[in-house]
Amino acid sequence: MIKRGNLVDRVEQHSVLTEVEAVRYSRLMRFHRIGESGLRRFRQAKVVIIGCGALGAQHAETLTRAGFGHLTLIDRDFVEYSNLQRQTLFTEADAKQALPKVIALKNHLLRINPSVEITTHLMDVASDNIERLIAGHDLLLDGTDHLSLRLLINDACYKLAIPWIFGSALESYGMSYNFNIPADNKLKKKLPCLRCLSDYLPLDTQDSCSSVGVIQPILQIISGIQTTEAMKLLIDPTALRNTLLTIDLWPFHQQNIAIESLKKSDCPTCGDHPSYPALNRPKRKVQKLCGEGTVMIREENPLDLEMLKVALDKDKISYQYNAYFLNIHLAQHRIILFADGRGIVYGARDEVEALGVYEGIMKHYAKL
Repeated sequence: MIKRGNLVDRVEQHSVLTEVEAVRYSRLMRFHRIGESGLRRFRQAKVVIIGCGALGAQHAETLTRAGFGHLTLIDRDFVEYSNLQRQTLFTEADAKQALPKVIALKNHLLRINPSVEITTHLMDVASDNIERLIAGHDLLLDGTDHLSLRLLINDACYKLAIPWIFGSALESYGMSYNFNIPADNKLKKKLPCLRCLSDYLPLDTQDSCSSVGVIQPILQIISGIQTTEAMKLLIDPTALRNTLLTIDLWPFHQQNIAIESLKKSDCPTCGDHPSYPALNRPKRKVQKLCGEGTVMIREENPLDLEMLKVALDKDKISYQYNAYFLNIHLAQHRIILFADGRGIVYGARDEVEALGVYEGIMKHYAKL
């Protein structure tokens, strides 16, 4: 039984199921390891999902259908046609409108189960906001695709004592591991964190879904593993898996690997004297994204998109605008700006060229 985020108190305060809920979740409660008491824990749980694409969208759907009471969805991207092959719930209408993933996902989830409370954050997760975004949750589910972001999640979760469940998938291969689990304090001290593993496992690769592809079944399996572990965490943490699971569907090869020996006593995240280095990174970030010629620039300060529109109109620069972003069309590039200070530059040869495009647009902003 876990007590993070006062989950026990929340369960006891909301113990009565309505008639509609009893019918909706009847098959779930008949599974003897869950029952009505397990469902009550689901209903009062607070889970944050970072990354709402191929893995994260499936996490959110599974937990919504299972009656998890509060989901926080965090993602910086919007729906594109290339997402539809593998990212569940998103539709052609979402892609046509270029809706932010968190907004499109919330819309679909509430049609499935309107009783779930859903909070959305359209933003880039960074060292200056992650602790605020995840504090108070009982669990974090990983739906990301970058090692640097996962190391940031790792540091924040260990600092705030939040369990988190890692998952990744590419081509037909996937892996998953439970970090910072509360099942057994003696065991927990012997288990490595993601930073411990980063020197030994192929976690940082130049391959991406845009370069080598991915099939949806491996995403479904890895998400299923992650969400099943989430259910265990709330009901019976002692049942949590403490091995690294890997699976490749094409040759169908599966492994459960014991990795206690990779634990580092001097690890700056989970060692004897943690310093959480990922939480101390510079605020500006320049990062290549999944897509040829696509670079993201993130500033600390937010942007006033309405003001920037005025400057673009004055200088006769073509753009598209909606409530979520400003899509600017230049002669050789396209740049999408978000209110949280992010810019995504398309068609850049490298980070230097992308920064030049971004700063060129910011000069128009500075004229106001």
